[in-house]
Amino acid sequence: MSGKGQYTIEVLDVALDVLERLVTTEGRSFRPSEIARQLGINRSRAFRILKTLERRNYVAFDPETKSYRLGFKCLQIGERVREQLDLRRVAEPFLRELAETTGDVALLVVRYGDAVIDIASYRGRHVLQATVPTGQPFPFHIGASNKVLLAYLPEQERERIIQEMELTRFTEKTITDRDALRRRLEQIRAQGYEVDEESFEVGVYAIGAPVRDHSGHVVAGITVTTPQSRYSPQRREELIHMIVQAADRISARLGQVSESTV
Repeated sequence: MSGKGQYTIEVLDVALDVLERLVTTEGRSFRPSEIARQLGINRSRAFRILKTLERRNYVAFDPETKSYRLGFKCLQIGERVREQLDLRRVAEPFLRELAETTGDVALLVVRYGDAVIDIASYRGRHVLQATVPTGQPFPFHIGASNKVLLAYLPEQERERIIQEMELTRFTEKTITDRDALRRRLEQIRAQGYEVDEESFEVGVYAIGAPVRDHSGHVVAGITVTTPQSRYSPQRREELIHMIVQAADRISARLGQVSESTV
């Protein structure tokens, strides 16, 4: 089994050992006794872990052979990871170009459950950069691409999130009213981008635009963040143009025809 560490959860560690064992056997099915023997755990424990994984569709049970194999949930996760890796690969040159052209941080942002994370971040040439931690979940009601992703969700899903989310105040400019958030999302859909001015941190400005796949669905947002010292009405318009154009170019590479409003 995997080596144990100070912060690991032992039963989860064993469950992942079970999944990894199924992954590395090229589609072969295993009985609980085989899993138990190979991992050095008792059969009862292996059986309980497999039943839990079966209930969540991570493994599938064959009643004829009384054995287990990988389930469709693993395929779903694998496809999601592949899509994000492909998305990052396609977006990378455009994000690098944005960072070089603007001198600021360029981000690729995707949905993560009922939150968002950035999966790629590229720094510009300036010493002072407005950065965010890669991979850290952030709420939908702050930031630029965060609100873009929420704006383009199907209406029922969007409304569920709005109703359930906690509109935490980060600055005086954070949207904390649900009706105000709905109006902002409608504006985003009308104009095709979002300008976020200090909703998360004072002195930090961000502009985001949607990235669409071949079917027209918004699958990501790209954002450029800039500090107040480099922000002005003129630069705001320049950044909007560059970011929307870059988002359209990424979307085109993913098979979507650009419908830029800028």
